[in-house]
Amino acid sequence: MTTYLEIRRKTRWQIALCTCAFSLAIAIGWPFSVSPLASAKTESELAQTAVAKKVIVIDPGHGGIDGGASGGGLLEKDLTLDLAKRIRSDLTQAGYQVLMTRETDTDASQLFPSKLSSRHKRDLQNRLDFIRKAQAVGALMIHMNSSNNPGDRGPIVFYFTESEAGKELAQQIQNAVNRVAGSTQRPLPRRNFFVLRHSPCATVLIEVGFLTNHDDASRLRTVVYRDRMAKAIAESAANALRETPTPPPFVKQNKTKGALEKQ
Repeated sequence: MTTYLEIRRKTRWQIALCTCAFSLAIAIGWPFSVSPLASAKTESELAQTAVAKKVIVIDPGHGGIDGGASGGGLLEKDLTLDLAKRIRSDLTQAGYQVLMTRETDTDASQLFPSKLSSRHKRDLQNRLDFIRKAQAVGALMIHMNSSNNPGDRGPIVFYFTESEAGKELAQQIQNAVNRVAGSTQRPLPRRNFFVLRHSPCATVLIEVGFLTNHDDASRLRTVVYRDRMAKAIAESAANALRETPTPPPFVKQNKTKGALEKQ
């Protein structure tokens, strides 16, 4: 028969064992503390979960027979495609699904069947329809700038005047690209940019630099600068759109709304 004294001795021994185990657990940091690396990984995984299945459209400007602006031996259509692919890579790593209006040296005039007679109008309409069909939370239109004044330089981000979501996206991207370019440009509202005006989601047109400016052209010629600019655009867009819900499928209310025939 177990005596009261034996029970007390056994209980004290069990308490001492539990205390040692508790101290050891604290010393090795489990489960009461998490290493910085594990913590960072968890935060990254949570961020990717938050944006899972959200779509961002990237629209590399021009393409095919439409070379766009030129300067310093550079052609806009080539730079926009290169940057778009870099941005896509960074946004994909951030957990977004990324769709591009073009992935080769082609324009968008043949993306969808159209009765529009003008190649340019078909191109713009199809870029808009691509964004609509994607149910995207945001769209990034990538372009290069040119000017009669060779002193004009730096990236400029445009958004539709009446879009608060577009304005917020434009401001965050402008801040980021300014830091890379060492410029002080401000995002600019526009009322009559066709795709910006009719897009169902936050959409910006990013003029990454002036090909007619020596400094901008020299920088854009280097892979290092294009990679830095792409990362700035991707990271700022990813943060700006993280809480944006996926829009419902786009339904065209009538035949002419948002169609270039009436522009």
